[in-house]
Amino acid sequence: MENLLILPHNSELDFSAYRQLGVNVFTTETIKPKDYAAVTIMLGWQNPLSETILNTPNANLKWVQTISAGVDYLPLSQLKEHHILVTNMSGVHATPISQTVLLYALYFMRDLPQVLVNNHKRYWTPQKAFENAFTLDQLNWTIFGTGHIGRELARVLKPFGTHVVGVNRTGHPAENFEQTFAQANWRAAIKDADIVVNIMPLTAETTHFFDHTFFEALHNLYLFMNVGRGKSVATDALLVALQNQNVLHAALDVFETEPLEESSSLWQTPNVLITPHYSAQRNQIGAAWHQIFLANLQKFLTHDKHLKNVVNFDQGY
Repeated sequence: MENLLILPHNSELDFSAYRQLGVNVFTTETIKPKDYAAVTIMLGWQNPLSETILNTPNANLKWVQTISAGVDYLPLSQLKEHHILVTNMSGVHATPISQTVLLYALYFMRDLPQVLVNNHKRYWTPQKAFENAFTLDQLNWTIFGTGHIGRELARVLKPFGTHVVGVNRTGHPAENFEQTFAQANWRAAIKDADIVVNIMPLTAETTHFFDHTFFEALHNLYLFMNVGRGKSVATDALLVALQNQNVLHAALDVFETEPLEESSSLWQTPNVLITPHYSAQRNQIGAAWHQIFLANLQKFLTHDKHLKNVVNFDQGY
């Protein structure tokens, strides 16, 4: 019998469906130290409990299904060494994140910061104040990351007549993108960009990818957005870029340190929209997790190796 430890607290996860498959289910409330070595499947990852189970003598852990798309927070080298399968939730967050990115863009493009300030003052803003408002078809987008989220964002933008190019590790073609570039060729990818979006996974190659060199290559970029990983962006470099107007606006959902410290200069920097790592959230997220996990669980139990979203340890995603 497989022993499943469910770590996220979400009522939409159907425990009965897992038990009907002959799986014994533990939660953080029901598991005891004597059960640690028996856990074979883990849904979610929660330290220190997860690492304790992984390092328990005679541990039997075989498979970790994360509830996130990114897996940079996992001890990947150790999981690889122990031949533990890892799958992620890539695809679940594509719709809410892409729609949130659209919101960020329109927030600045339609001059909502000014509208909201004047609303608070009960001041009717004259129409001539919005002469520099943009529409989506007027600005060129470069999206770093052409996975599920990047492709969905490009798809959403397409009907608006928006010019969208993508950047990925090798420059391979990706659905919904007019053109793609390799990460190493990023300068060509941003040559005509008005908006840059980071949705790349965090790896050794993408850590501080957006650094002083990157931002210095920009010239009055209209908007930089980060909904990928906080550590992909060197915060000090972004602050300098905003001060020097290499970047005119920024929308940031993820940060190098979270929660973002009260002392961070980002809070006081003009033309910066800060959100609390919420872009992936949506109603009934647990039901979406359940759909992917249940399908994977059924395959795992029948020794079908074609599980969805298997993580490549060498690539880190």
